[in-house]
Amino acid sequence: MDRPSLQRRLRRLARDGEKRWTARRDPTYRRLSESYHLPEGVKRIYCYHIRKTGGTSLHFSFLGLGGEDPAAVQQRLEASSLHRTISGNYAFVAHQRPLLDQGDYFYGWSHLPARRVSLRPGTFTITIFRDPIDRVVSYYSYLCHGDQQGMAFAVGQSERALSDKGFSVFIKELPKEQLLAQLFMFSRSLSVPEAAEQIARCSCVMFTDEYESGLVSLARRLALPLTPKRERTTRARLELSSDERERLRHLLQPEYDLMRQVRDQPRAIH
Repeated sequence: MDRPSLQRRLRRLARDGEKRWTARRDPTYRRLSESYHLPEGVKRIYCYHIRKTGGTSLHFSFLGLGGEDPAAVQQRLEASSLHRTISGNYAFVAHQRPLLDQGDYFYGWSHLPARRVSLRPGTFTITIFRDPIDRVVSYYSYLCHGDQQGMAFAVGQSERALSDKGFSVFIKELPKEQLLAQLFMFSRSLSVPEAAEQIARCSCVMFTDEYESGLVSLARRLALPLTPKRERTTRARLELSSDERERLRHLLQPEYDLMRQVRDQPRAIH
């Protein structure tokens, strides 16, 4: 490891340590987390959130469990320096690896690759997959139009700039880890067998095209009153030419190979 990389790593470790210490000073979350007892010995729930697969809708179903408007709960999460909040008796954490690793929450999520999160035993893990072409087109449209007014954790201008040159340039210049985000979430080297093996360890695998029935099955399995929400949906959609679709299909072939394997896994909800 070169000196600049080592320095960045040390700074990150220092920041993570400070966040853990700050979080531990307030025992409320730890006490709440000790009270959670779900079926199958589950103590908490974590979502490996892949962009534009329906993750925000899933978050809102959980954020509403405390009886509040989920959008208000999410706003508090964003406003908190530790990205955590409580609604009713439910503790939530978003995007903060040190707190997600600690496990003092009911439901948490992040966009971090699976390998970068060290979840505690008793964590029920969920991820959602989407048709690869549909996901990339939705991601592009999302960057073009941005978030709804007042949406927490809104996409930044630097990320939105990825769409400035049009779709053809977008798919050419988009880094592979973003183009193949579903594969990269579970394999740094973009290996289909490795990703499939990691996904098989998830407690539950859902699919965007069967989301509502999947949510019903998830609610039944966890014995939770989860109700469907539709959030951060991109209504203006790009229509691809046949050439663009063919080119994109070629680029995304590894994810289609992965999808075929994932749908046959026993944890997949259909």
